[in-house]
Amino acid sequence: MKSQRNIVYQITRFIVSIYFHIYHRISVCGTEKIPRGRAVIVASNHASYLDPPLVGYAFYPRYLKFIAWDKLFSFKPFGAFLRIMGTLPVSQENKNSSAALLREAIGYVSGGFDLFICPEGHRTEDGLLHPLEGGVAIMALKTGAPVVPVYCAGTYRALSPHMKFPRPCKLSVTFGDAIDPAGIDENLPDKEKRRYILDRIEEFYKAEDAKDKEKYPLKPQRA
Repeated sequence: MKSQRNIVYQITRFIVSIYFHIYHRISVCGTEKIPRGRAVIVASNHASYLDPPLVGYAFYPRYLKFIAWDKLFSFKPFGAFLRIMGTLPVSQENKNSSAALLREAIGYVSGGFDLFICPEGHRTEDGLLHPLEGGVAIMALKTGAPVVPVYCAGTYRALSPHMKFPRPCKLSVTFGDAIDPAGIDENLPDKEKRRYILDRIEEFYKAEDAKDKEKYPLKPQRA
C-alpha cells in the first residue's frame, strides 16, 4: 500500500503542480517554520475545496493525512483514491463519529504521521473566518505534536462554495510559527492550554486574512 500510495501521490502532485502554477500562479512561504524530525498537525483555514490539495502540495516532500467529509467517498473510484492518499472520512450527521475520528486521528499523529485539519470545521460560506473547534488543540495536547498554522489566500476567490468552476485567481500558502505544547505552562488547566493553542491559531489567521483582504477586498461571490 505504501508503494502504491507513493506512486499515486507523485502522479497527483505532478498534475496538481501544473494546475496550481499555470492556472493560479501559486506562491509558498514559511516552510522553514515546519519542525523537522517529528509529526506535526497542520491547521489550515478553510474557504474552498482547493485548500487541502494546495497545502498538501506546499507541504511536500512530506506527506499529509487528511480528514474529509464522508460524502466525498460515495463515488467509489474517487473514494478509493482518497483512501490511497491517506484520507480519513468523517460524517457530519453522526455525532458519535466525531469522538471515534478524534481517537483515530490522535493514533495517526502518535504513530508519526503528519495530519492536515481545518479547525473551522467546514468551508466558510461568506469568505469570513469562523470560530475554531477544539479538536486540533486536544490532538496537540494528547500527542505532544506541534501545531503548524497555515493560511491559504485566494482560494475563496478562486472556488468559493457558491461556485461550480474555479477562477484563475492567484493563490498563496503561508506557514506560521509552530505552536509546541511543550512550550505551554504545564501548571495551566487543560482548558486554558486548549484555549492558548486556539488563540495562537486564530491570531495567525486574522493577521494573514487582514493582509489578504487589504489587497483584495471581499466582494459578493456569484456562481
